[in-house]
Amino acid sequence: MPYAYRIDRLPEYLFADMERQIAEKTAAGRDVINLGIGDPDLPPPVSFTESLQRHAADPDAHFYSSSRGDFEVRKMIAHFFKGRFGVELDPATEICVVLGGKEGLSSLARVYINPGEWVAVPSPAYPVYAQGATMLCDGNIKTLPLLQENGFLPDLTLAEGACMLFVNYPNNPTGAIATEYFWEQLGDFADTHPETIVVHDHAYAEMTFGDYVAPSFLQYTRNTIEVHSLSKVFNATGFRIGFAVGRADIISGLVKAKSQIDSGAPLMIQRAMADGLQGYRGAEPPPEVQEIRKIYGERRAYTEHALREFDLDVTESPATFYVWAKAGEDEMPFVNHCLERDVVVTPGSGFGSEGKGYIRLALTQPLSRIKEAVTRIG
Repeated sequence: MPYAYRIDRLPEYLFADMERQIAEKTAAGRDVINLGIGDPDLPPPVSFTESLQRHAADPDAHFYSSSRGDFEVRKMIAHFFKGRFGVELDPATEICVVLGGKEGLSSLARVYINPGEWVAVPSPAYPVYAQGATMLCDGNIKTLPLLQENGFLPDLTLAEGACMLFVNYPNNPTGAIATEYFWEQLGDFADTHPETIVVHDHAYAEMTFGDYVAPSFLQYTRNTIEVHSLSKVFNATGFRIGFAVGRADIISGLVKAKSQIDSGAPLMIQRAMADGLQGYRGAEPPPEVQEIRKIYGERRAYTEHALREFDLDVTESPATFYVWAKAGEDEMPFVNHCLERDVVVTPGSGFGSEGKGYIRLALTQPLSRIKEAVTRIG
């Protein structure tokens, strides 16, 4: 049977091809070091796992959840957001629990993108903005180049006329963070362009190092929606849990779509998320999260230094567990060089044409394995 045309126009999802190559090498008995996919190797904090197990025994845990999310969980999200960002949210109208950031973003797109409309999508960027959101809704992509000389920040004038604009800081894949001036510019854009829904993907809000603390876009405007994920900060990618916050009418649209698509995240996972967020003391994360940050920070410091030894132009960053580096005009010789030595790195062009010449390394392997990978590459 032929696919619907919206599926035919999709390129293959970047990580599907990588997973296939890894599987082939592993089946052949090769020792593959995978620095390609941002799937944390560290286990979830013990407290998170214990909370999940405890809530699995809740008397209502087997029931359908609300598409908006359990109200008590939303109250805890509001409490967390007030302490972490200084932003007050109405748990009844301005919060929606999502099945991870990927689902939240793609469901939101189905509400607001009509066939043929333009969507402002950064490049390089997380492929879901262009593919799982824009193309699957029959929208057209208006590319916003993220260039190294501009700090990997977009020119917002290129987003004029778009029905939706995606932004993501701290950024995947570049690791870039946004300046105060950029946040103010973006806030002004959201306030003066009511025809454009500005969507901030804040998946790496808590994956920061040193003194850097990532702000929320809601500190600059309330005319937006922001999507958060627990996947990275609690090493819980497989549990598929996160939340969206922002303007009440946009959140209501998201809930309307979700009510037709899913029946909400399992209650036990929602409540484990709430318990994890309760461990925050204002902007200070719980000790388990601080330890996770410490480990990723050590991996980042080593990898940035090691890649510079290869004469690569490394983008230093105080956030995310990705290292982004310039590997020449065409990154594929370097990517293939690594693959021949059973080390997987992601080609930057997989994140958009403006990523050509770059590579991304995901620091989701123990430091000893990262050092082994560097030895093989060298």
